[in-house]
Amino acid sequence: MTSVGDLHILRGDMIEGGLKVPALLKYLPRLAHRHFAYVGSVYGSGAWAAAVACAQLGYKCSLFIARSDDRPPWLSRLDSSSSTNFQWCAPLPVSMLHQTIRETYPDLYHLPLGFDTVEFIADMATVLRESIPDSPPEIWVPALSGVVARSACLAFPQSAIKVVSAVKHHGPIGHATFYTAPEKYHRAALIPPPYPSCPFSDAKVWQFAIKSAIPGAYILNVSL
Repeated sequence: MTSVGDLHILRGDMIEGGLKVPALLKYLPRLAHRHFAYVGSVYGSGAWAAAVACAQLGYKCSLFIARSDDRPPWLSRLDSSSSTNFQWCAPLPVSMLHQTIRETYPDLYHLPLGFDTVEFIADMATVLRESIPDSPPEIWVPALSGVVARSACLAFPQSAIKVVSAVKHHGPIGHATFYTAPEKYHRAALIPPPYPSCPFSDAKVWQFAIKSAIPGAYILNVSL
């Protein structure tokens, strides 16, 4: 945790793989599989989280990433052992690519984008409750799949949840208040925060928080 003025930052960037890894360490063992597939893009951190969690659990992880000229920091930090298989794919929308990969590799356990399941959201909510004091006045969250937003809503039903979406078509966000980042998804945040943050999603929260967050608010910085 870091404080910037009167705002508190939950530093997922300080966890290898990001804030979703502790929840994945709870969630993946219950699935009773040992080889997982994740389809994503370089603009999110789900693939990195899946690879790190699988490596820590002794599972295999196959990553299928839509090809891009952008190279986020986590690409160079992927586990280099035999646990992670990385494959560049055609630069298609992730939803279309996911269907293709599922049909091509039917024997793998295919994790949904953002790990969007009821069970994972419950595990993510547990991680948030373990990391943040009871009933914070306000929590600011980035949204792509909406999984972290719904987890925050579940974990803190009495808190005001503020969600900043970096995409046009984000997933459900529970009872949260919604803001739209002005930058296109593949463009970095125009006003980056004073801590390491994914420039395509998490970093876009800062421009809203510095203007509108109340004293004592928390910002969930999910990943690099």
